[in-house]
Amino acid sequence: MSRRTLSSLEFDAISIEGGLLPAEWLAKVALLDAPQQGATDYNLRKGLNLRDELGRYWRIAQAHWGEFQAARKQSHDAQAISQRLIKGLLEDVFEATDIELLNTPELIAERSYPITARAAAGRLPLVIGPHDAGLDARLPCFGDAGRQRSAFGLLQDYLNAADTALWGVASNGLLLRLVRDNASLTRPAWIEADLERIFGEDRFADFSLLWLLLHLSRFGKPGQPPEHCALEAWREASREEGTRAREQLRGGVEASLLALGQGFLSRPENEALRTALARGELSSMAYFEQLLRLVYRLIFLLTIEERSLLHPPGSDPAAIELYRDAYALRRLRERARRRHAWDRHGD
Repeated sequence: MSRRTLSSLEFDAISIEGGLLPAEWLAKVALLDAPQQGATDYNLRKGLNLRDELGRYWRIAQAHWGEFQAARKQSHDAQAISQRLIKGLLEDVFEATDIELLNTPELIAERSYPITARAAAGRLPLVIGPHDAGLDARLPCFGDAGRQRSAFGLLQDYLNAADTALWGVASNGLLLRLVRDNASLTRPAWIEADLERIFGEDRFADFSLLWLLLHLSRFGKPGQPPEHCALEAWREASREEGTRAREQLRGGVEASLLALGQGFLSRPENEALRTALARGELSSMAYFEQLLRLVYRLIFLLTIEERSLLHPPGSDPAAIELYRDAYALRRLRERARRRHAWDRHGD
């Protein structure tokens, strides 16, 4: 499964794997357009502005990153260095002040889960690996009964087994993944932040989105079931929104099939098409399949145009403008809209 970045909003250091939360929903979160995103929802004191606070937390996070970078050059204990960074960020930046470091593995149904720590009264499990090993690298320290696991694999196994948490974080100091309970073994899902790029390239926008996703308030309140949290509410709302979008898409596809199918048949120059259908040389089903393929190709092209994904980074601006003004399907769609409005209201 390919990994997608939120490049349309210039969040190049945040990527999505699987369907945990769609890019469109994360864009809402970044713009503070999602539910439960008021200042009080993030536990800010009265009179404080969320955007101003993000700037303050950014400076604190940069200081932690600077210490992490210095420690990487001076120490060989990669595990301890990564743990100190992530613990510091969670406590001082994301306000998870109740982190409990675990010295012994947690046992669930006679299986061992050596997670690193817990926060948010157990609703936020943490697995922190060494910065010199990837999140998917299998390590003995995360294993169970002789079986090695990766930091991500351990967290996913734990979330699938535990009743106390639905969401968790795995990190090695360079990357940080937000993970959810996911029974699928073949379709992993996460939201990943490249911390090295965020701090190394001064990506404040990416940091802001990460803060809005990982703040302690996103994991619910003490005493409530783990599913009663902002992250879970966002996930459910995004799924409902996706269902509505698919229903609207289905209606639009049906209308497009009818319009294109009838349009092609009505054109005087398409006598060969009408003859092939009349003689049975082209079956109605084959005609339908060709129309369906055309419609979905148009949808695909319109989608990548809307998300600015057609041209790779660094493309010639003149070429992009030429495509947009002379070749883009978006241009044809706008012409069709104007024609439709004229037919309805023009004389």
